[in-house]
Amino acid sequence: MRLTVLGPWGAYPTAGEATAGYLLEHNGQKILLDCGSGVLSVVQKYVKLEELSTAFISHRHHDHIADLGCLQYACLIDSDLDKRRDPLQIYIGGEAVSESDPYRTMKGSVVHSVLENDIWNLHGMEWSFFKTFHEVYCLGVKIIVDNKTLVYTADTYFDESLIRFCKDADVLIVETSFYADIQNARQYGHMNSMEVGQLAKMANPGKVVLTHLPHFGNTASLVEEVKQNYSGEVVLAKSGLVFDL
Repeated sequence: MRLTVLGPWGAYPTAGEATAGYLLEHNGQKILLDCGSGVLSVVQKYVKLEELSTAFISHRHHDHIADLGCLQYACLIDSDLDKRRDPLQIYIGGEAVSESDPYRTMKGSVVHSVLENDIWNLHGMEWSFFKTFHEVYCLGVKIIVDNKTLVYTADTYFDESLIRFCKDADVLIVETSFYADIQNARQYGHMNSMEVGQLAKMANPGKVVLTHLPHFGNTASLVEEVKQNYSGEVVLAKSGLVFDL
């Protein structure tokens, strides 16, 4: 299983980059985890759009879903050009979609809802989902393959109930929206670096990847702040960063 960071930014992308987006590859399958602003441009550095088989969208905030509509247009065009054989399977965290939903099934893509406690066996990977603590319905995901575990928290504020989902993950991709001196991260539905360090200390992952990064301050200092509570490996997410599990 290979994971490539496409976009590490929260809220909006920096010039030429992207907000939340990750490319997961396993058994020939190419899967998107979130499709934020700029992701559609960046992912084409690594795969052709018609090669994507599945997309998982954690929640409906723009920095996680902004490029999904354009991806559906690409699927439609590729289907008309006979470049896409099978429709893209899109799973969005939350209740079933309706006819008025801006993201709904169309030629080239099929939209489904996914809920907490759902479990999939997808392309030889076990997927399970957990509800996070955010302004809107938001799902984190745990993916297990060949005794290796990847956890993506999506957006959330700190709560000890997250520990059991993150426990002993080989790679924990965790939102780190604020620096340690910002004590009210919870009111925004996010975590600061000290809370991330606390979560990592209790969950004991093999590697922590800090993502959903702020646009102010020195983001490198987030690593040092997390390390005040957690002694394991801490990495700052950046576009193009690759992890093999």
